[in-house]
Amino acid sequence: MSTGKSIPVWFSEEDRRRVEEAAAIAGYKHLSKYIRDKAMSRDSQREAARDSMETWAERQELVGRLAEIERSQKSAHTLLAALLFLMRKKATSGDFNDLVLACETAVSGAGMPTELLAASSPEFASLVTRFTEDS
Repeated sequence: MSTGKSIPVWFSEEDRRRVEEAAAIAGYKHLSKYIRDKAMSRDSQREAARDSMETWAERQELVGRLAEIERSQKSAHTLLAALLFLMRKKATSGDFNDLVLACETAVSGAGMPTELLAASSPEFASLVTRFTEDS
């Protein structure tokens, strides 16, 4: 038997309904135990553990997204370096067309832009590789 003392609590009809629903969702059979645990924050440890797992999962997702953004930036830098190289070389329109074709192929998912640009301009391959490794 409990040596505790009961405390009367008054709820409006709407509030009582919401508390009963919350207790049922939390798995409580008795409304009084749910109210006691909520008032004493006894289930906060379980919530904290769940929250920390959710935070960890969100962090992992953000790390993955950040890595994807970094890869995209590296590809963009490679393409910009290719344009700069062609401009300095006073490239012909055929060279630019090769670059445009390589970019279109890269967008369609055929490979990394560095590989495609190296195939379209073999002399450019070493410069692109050096540029992307240094950055």
